[in-house]
Amino acid sequence: MTTWSAAFAAQAASDLKAYDLLARSALPVSHRLHYLQMWLEKLCKAHVYENNIEALKFRHNVIAAILPRLIDEYWRRIRFPPPSNAGQIRTLCLEIDLLHPRVDQPNVEYPWPGSSGAVEIPAQWRFPLARRLYSNPGRLLLKAAVQLTQEPAVFIRRG
Repeated sequence: MTTWSAAFAAQAASDLKAYDLLARSALPVSHRLHYLQMWLEKLCKAHVYENNIEALKFRHNVIAAILPRLIDEYWRRIRFPPPSNAGQIRTLCLEIDLLHPRVDQPNVEYPWPGSSGAVEIPAQWRFPLARRLYSNPGRLLLKAAVQLTQEPAVFIRRG
């Protein structure tokens, strides 16, 4: 019988494949960022369910609370020295969490009212986060998250 943790890890791996496909496509960046947010949220949920963290089981916005710790633990395990820009990685995790739909702010899924009163469209919005993912902290974050997704046994039991 599959555990909730293993199910979230498997879905995170599928979302990673969709993210990779979208990252190579000409589709608007909002689609890639949407799958980034979903992938990382499910990766974190696998950890949440494995460790029975009740307060986070039914919440969105778990990436900033969980992913930096998972990445730090992963780096310790492979004996990678903590990077000097670990704080920037935590900030990126928070920004990714904030991509989750909010009705009154920029998000990757639903239109929202802009500051001028015009309706903003995610597919036409320039998300600054998209560029920062190509910075050194962004690349470190993505590389570690890919490894954690491909090797979920690091933090969950197979079910």
